[in-house]
Amino acid sequence: MEDKDLTRQEEDLSGPEFAEEEIRDSHDFGSWPEVAGLVFTAVVTWLIFAFTG
Repeated sequence: MEDKDLTRQEEDLSGPEFAEEEIRDSHDFGSWPEVAGLVFTAVVTWLIFAFTG
């Protein structure tokens, strides 16, 4: 891997390059990080309103 590859954005990659990179990364977390983030945000919002009235 070259240093210039570290700063390339997804928009700079062609379709096949992007697909190859996704296969190489092989991280498929699904949608649970977004769901966990929404739940965390809801809990923090509830705590803010619960303790500040």
